Amino acid sequence: MLTEAQPILYSDFRVADFAEGTKTRLHLILNTLPSGEPLYCPVLLARGDNPGPVCMVTGLVHGDEYEGPVAIQDVFAELDTADMRGTFFGIPMVNGPAFAHGTREGGWDHLNLARIFPGSAQGFPTERIAHVFQEHLVVQADFLLEMHAGGNLYACKELAGYQVQGGPAGARVHEAAIAFGFDFVWGTEALPGRTLSAARIKGVPAIYVENRGEGRLRSAQRTYAGQGIRNVLAFLGIVEGDYPTAEPEFSLQTLGEEAGHLQVNYPSPYSGLFVPAVEL
Repeated sequence: MLTEAQPILYSDFRVADFAEGTKTRLHLILNTLPSGEPLYCPVLLARGDNPGPVCMVTGLVHGDEYEGPVAIQDVFAELDTADMRGTFFGIPMVNGPAFAHGTREGGWDHLNLARIFPGSAQGFPTERIAHVFQEHLVVQADFLLEMHAGGNLYACKELAGYQVQGGPAGARVHEAAIAFGFDFVWGTEALPGRTLSAARIKGVPAIYVENRGEGRLRSAQRTYAGQGIRNVLAFLGIVEGDYPTAEPEFSLQTLGEEAGHLQVNYPSPYSGLFVPAVEL
């Protein structure tokens, strides 16, 4: 049964305070906007009847990336706590000000949330979101799956990415990226200010996903994103189900400074207009 909870101040929110076997929809109050309105993010919490890991799944870190938030809501709606061992901790809209303006950056301060971690409790709205996320939210998870997309400006080749690191932790995020199910898995070095770096600092393994984007949400992309989330939940043992384990068609690691920064490090070597000869 789904419960609609009253808004909760972020500092009072604890996943463990919600009973096992429950599904709850609520709003976390993160701070106050310059307009005087509350700065909040929605939370979808499904706690299995049986104990297990907490998987945080986030969307709308950038305000123009729509596949993730819809897929998060789809998966939450269909989850049955009787079949779960652990917790689904969904935040379909991390960056409310950016979503309200339909932009990549925050509408009040024009800051990119995925570049400014750890943020600041006394900073601009986007910095305050980053601070709460790193210090109070991601620390309550055992795994982070962050959903991104090409946004308004780009059509992105679908991929699952992870930060390259040694030992069991590195192997686990690599395997989780494969489990998501896209045919492109990409490992890069840690970049400062990123959400995955914030999770890594807190000892939380994490992967990110790039969906197609183009400022729209296609039915097929919604399906792919939802299935990927289910695959990761199965990989973690939270739900039953099969998931990919073999290296996909495209699997590579690109090491070096800023290697994972798509917008900066991978410009076209040619000028002119791109006219594809095949469907991408």
